[in-house]
Formats: sequence, structure tokens, C-alpha cells
Amino acid sequence: MSFVKYLLPALAATQLAFADSKCGDTKIENQSDAEGLASCSTVKGDISVSSDFSGSLSLSGVEKIDGDLTINNATQLTSFSADSVSEITGTFKLASLTTLSNLAFPKLDSVGSLDLKVLPALESLSFDTGVTTAGDVYIYDTKLGSLDGISLETVGAFDIENNRYLKTVNVNNLKNATGDITFASNYDALEIELPNLGDGKNLTCRNISSISVPSLKKLSGSLGFYGTDFKSFIAPNLTSTGDLVFMNNKKLSNISMSRLEKVNGGFQIARNDKLQEIDLPKLERVTGAIDFSGKFNTVEFGSLKEVSGGFNLQSTDGDFNCDTFKKMKNDIIHGKYSCEAKTDNPTTSNGKSGSSSSSSSSSGSSSTSSGAAVVNSGSVSAAGIATVFYAIAQLF
Repeated sequence: MSFVKYLLPALAATQLAFADSKCGDTKIENQSDAEGLASCSTVKGDISVSSDFSGSLSLSGVEKIDGDLTINNATQLTSFSADSVSEITGTFKLASLTTLSNLAFPKLDSVGSLDLKVLPALESLSFDTGVTTAGDVYIYDTKLGSLDGISLETVGAFDIENNRYLKTVNVNNLKNATGDITFASNYDALEIELPNLGDGKNLTCRNISSISVPSLKKLSGSLGFYGTDFKSFIAPNLTSTGDLVFMNNKKLSNISMSRLEKVNGGFQIARNDKLQEIDLPKLERVTGAIDFSGKFNTVEFGSLKEVSGGFNLQSTDGDFNCDTFKKMKNDIIHGKYSCEAKTDNPTTSNGKSGSSSSSSSSSGSSSTSSGAAVVNSGSVSAAGIATVFYAIAQLF
């Protein structure tokens, strides 16, 4: 009896050790390897899939992956499903899967990071429960038409680029982003809805047709719009941001930021030829330079008390005049002052063309299609905008 007493716990420990050994780091070469994980409710390690995998891959039984899930360059993988996985603590990375057309994780709720890149056949995300928690999200070069299934409440970086079929982004629950939010080179008429986003770091948009941020109050970093097709930008609750840029937005005719009080960096508006009026009634401080150029006839700063950097304001409009701003150049504006009205060739502070239709000889060095002027070619990352504006400020 004493032998049995010790044998049973030993057998149980052996079985547990065996189970643990097959529920750790795993490389899946074929469907049989995936089926070998069916008894593992939790995989304590990384799962990777061979680049030689072909056809459909199904991962059943696993509820949690305590590590990364990675598939890279499996160009013959057509479908990937995991019916029970609700959490991936590491990075869920799918890259260069050129024939993957079906991605079904119906219970997935939480990932450490979501990294989906070069999935040209993937048209939708079957994340039925909705991913509410993710450290960072990167989605590049897919055929997605929407981001349904991404139901984030908080996120680090949220970077959505080169998705040519992406027509809508609606992340209703997102309230805070600790990293950069970037939309660039997606469908030309992309519509973005971030109705509950209150705080964030950098928000950068290129090639979009509309954006709604009614709850946005504060950005610790920059806010920039380059080469967009929207007619109006309204941020009724925004009180402060870092560098603020509106560059080469050919249809933009209205900017409404009625509560904006502080720009903690530079403030640039250029090459927005439909924009006639600029009214910032509550703006008190700009810690960098103000650099406006274009065809506007009215610029109103009802509460401006301090501009730490330079001041460059140039317009082609015959009704525009600089009298109001001359009074500011000693007490309010601490950098170099320049204001030109009724000029045929308005320029930015570094001499680039400030109007898309300007005949300025300097316009050749600025890319019209990319929204470039101070931020040349519109390709400088949001993180680098502060450096650019710092350099501009030093010129004054």
C-alpha cells in the first residue's frame, strides 16, 4: 500500500510534466503539429508556423497563448482559424502571407501587440468578440475594407497604412492612446470615426476624406494633416496639442477649434487654397513659431498672449492686411516677425511655396502630391515634427 501511495503522485507528476513539455514553445510544420496542441488550454511559450505551411491551418483547444504567435512568409497559407483563443500575451504577428484570405479568431479579446503586414488577400477580420486590449496595433498592406473586430478601449501605437481598400475606421470605444496614431496611404476616401478618443500622443493623417474626434481634449505630441480630401476639421473640445500642422489639404475650407488654448510647439498652415478664414478665439500661447501662408482673407487671434518663436504670415488675398499683427510683434511675438498681404507668391518660413497655385520659384522644391513644404514630401514621422519645428524656431 505504501508503494501505491507514492506511485500515484509520481505518475501524476510525470503526466503533468509531459503535458507541460508539449504545451510550450512550438513550431507548426503541418496540421498534425497543430492538433498536438489540442489538449493545451494554455500554451506557455511561443507558437510559430513554418514558411512551408500550405493550405488551411486550424488551431483548436488552445484558449491562451502566453507568448508570441508568429507566421512569416508562408505564401501558401490560405486560411488560419483558432476557435478558442481569447488571449495572446505577446505579439500576434502575420507577415507576408500573400494568399491568406480567411483569418478567424472568434473569441480573441486581448493581444500584447497586433502586427498584420503584407496580407494582400485578406478582406476582413473575423474577430467576433472584438479585440478590446492591445499594446500596439500595426496594420499595413491588406485588402481590408474596414477594421470591424478592432474594438479597442486603450492602445499604444495605432498605425494603419497602405490599405488601399480601407474605406472606414470606426473605433467607438477608444478613449486613450499612449503611442502614435497614424493613418497614411489608405483608400483616398477613408472616413475615420474616433468618437470617444479623449487623450493621445501624436495623431497624423494623410490621404483621408473625413475624421471625427468630438471628444478629443489633449494631445501631448503633434496633430498633423497632410494631403487630405476633407472639407472641414472640427475639434470642439481640444484645448492643447503639441506641433499643429495643416499642409496641402486641397479641399479644406473650415478649421474649427473653438477651445484651443495652447500649441506646445509650432503651428503651421500652408497650401490649403480653399481656406479663407482662420479663427482661433481662445488660443493664448504658441511655444514655437506661427507659420501661416495661403489665400486666406481673415486671421483672428482673439486671446493670443505669447508666441515664443517666430511669426510668418503671408496671403494672396486682396482683403487681407497685417495691421493687427504689427501691434503684436514687440509684446507678444518674441521671434522674427514677417507679415505680407496681397502677395502673389506666399511662402512658408523656410521659403517653400505656401499656396498650391502659387507661381513661386521655390515651389519646385516642394512636392504638391505629398503635401510637402516645411515637412518635405510629407513623409517625416510624427515623432520628428517637433525636431523640425525646433529647427524652424531657431531661424527666428
